[in-house]
Amino acid sequence: MPTFIDIEPALLRWQAEHNERLTYEELAKRAEISIAALYRMKSGAMIAPDLRKINQLCKVLECEPGDIIRREETGRHSELSKLDVEYLEVKRELERDARKHASQSRRESYKSRNS
Repeated sequence: MPTFIDIEPALLRWQAEHNERLTYEELAKRAEISIAALYRMKSGAMIAPDLRKINQLCKVLECEPGDIIRREETGRHSELSKLDVEYLEVKRELERDARKHASQSRRESYKSRNS
């Protein structure tokens, strides 16, 4: 799952509390990270999040890392989930049919013994 940084809620909260506008450029400068690094973090282009940079952002925004780190399901993961659901539906249907067939067989067997 790709990891990306969703700073918008924390940034908006910081701006409201401080009654000050903070641009991405200014945020990057205050956090002592490059603007390119900030945009990579926001876009999900990073493979492994740099915790030092995340902590620096959180220090500026007065938040915790868990407030800004997001994980996104990939299409492959979602597709596997769909296959699991389909498998379970087919399995339930087969089990239902097997119970129905077994019940009919027992009734027919009972009828033939009592006839």
